Amino acid sequence: MNSWVERAVVLVSLVPAVWALVLVARDKGIDLALLIGAAVVEVAVIVQLVVGIVSLVGSHRDIARGTFLGYLIGALFVPVVGVAWGVGEKNRYGSTVLLVFFLVVPVMVLRLDGIWASTHA
Repeated sequence: MNSWVERAVVLVSLVPAVWALVLVARDKGIDLALLIGAAVVEVAVIVQLVVGIVSLVGSHRDIARGTFLGYLIGALFVPVVGVAWGVGEKNRYGSTVLLVFFLVVPVMVLRLDGIWASTHA
């Protein structure tokens, strides 16, 4: 995997997570900035998917391909499910839901890195 893409995805997901935490602390629901943040995270995860697939296809690594692809594809659904669930909550719990989902993305990226690093070239 490409480490700059991983770092970008983590950074892009942590920025709206911080804003979600501010909204939770202020007892506010989801705002437009948080939804834009979720859209940016989704775009970053799509870029990660493309880079991950290209890296996987161009590699001769002994890797758990199904697990790797599962994490790549699963990460696509994290922002979407978070927004769908969070928008249904009209109070601070909507922001809380998105905060949790924004924090799940870096965990999935770290797991992808672990899968990639644990293989032999």
